[in-house]
Amino acid sequence: MARLRLFANLREIAGATEVDIDGATVGDVLDKATATYGEDFGRALAAAQVWVDGEQATPDATVPAGAEIAVIPPVSGGALAARTSVLAEIGLAAILAVVLVITNALSLQWLAVGAVLVGGMWAFDVSRSAESRGLAVASAPGLLGVLAGVLATYRFGAPGMAAATVGATLFVLMWGVINPDLRSIESIASGVSIAMTGAFGAGSLVLLRLRSEEEAAAFLFVAGLAIAVAWLSDRSDMPVLDPLVAIIVAAITAGAIAGAVWAPDLLNTVAASVAAALALVAGRNQGTLLRAGGFFASGPIPGSLHYLDGLFMASGPFWLLLTVLA
Repeated sequence: MARLRLFANLREIAGATEVDIDGATVGDVLDKATATYGEDFGRALAAAQVWVDGEQATPDATVPAGAEIAVIPPVSGGALAARTSVLAEIGLAAILAVVLVITNALSLQWLAVGAVLVGGMWAFDVSRSAESRGLAVASAPGLLGVLAGVLATYRFGAPGMAAATVGATLFVLMWGVINPDLRSIESIASGVSIAMTGAFGAGSLVLLRLRSEEEAAAFLFVAGLAIAVAWLSDRSDMPVLDPLVAIIVAAITAGAIAGAVWAPDLLNTVAASVAAALALVAGRNQGTLLRAGGFFASGPIPGSLHYLDGLFMASGPFWLLLTVLA
């Protein structure tokens, strides 16, 4: 018996998030699901990608006992699409990245405003994506976490960022008191993850700008190049590198460039970029877990800002390495 996890319009058609279906192969399980839920379900399956226990699978793949099969259609607003447009995939994320670059160049105060704007939009996007798979997650605690992270860091520095990151948990628990739908372990864990990451990431951006404009610009260049290369790898039918490997290679290369051209110290910047590269991969994995319910190296990821998932995880390690090595 396998557990079939459904997302987006497949979940809506079936009227369930998870169903248990017996089958020797992935194809057997999907055929039985189609027979149960009808032709509309079958048509939606035709464009979906399938993972078995976190590994992408074909219809003839064997299904072990107790396996979890995740079926995620490439969707945008519930409509099927074989390939989303460039604007839908990375357009908004690119615009917000430019906002951070411009505000960083203007002043610390403007960077703080940009961090709140970008962090708030990211927290809202990941919360909505989690809700699209049937998980109750409030967006308000994430927004408050980002705001608290920026304000506390701006006023008190690193201790303020640390306090805001821990305090973000309280926002989630408070919303659980208000809304009974948010009291499940998965809802609380997801909400805490979003709120703490938002507070930590946005606060760390401010800490980087407190160090210097050049080091904040170096981080934005590292994250931006890594995200762009990951997007190209995701979009390619025959990528040269796995998206996760591409992130690491691009981030370290960008760190070397930034360190050689404008950052104060080449070796420190490269070391910080290594830490950021690993955190970018961790952030991407955290994002797929929150948005789609599993760790997927490739395939469609719900949400308009999923390419920013790694940015908020990586800013902290980048700042920490620079601070420790200074």
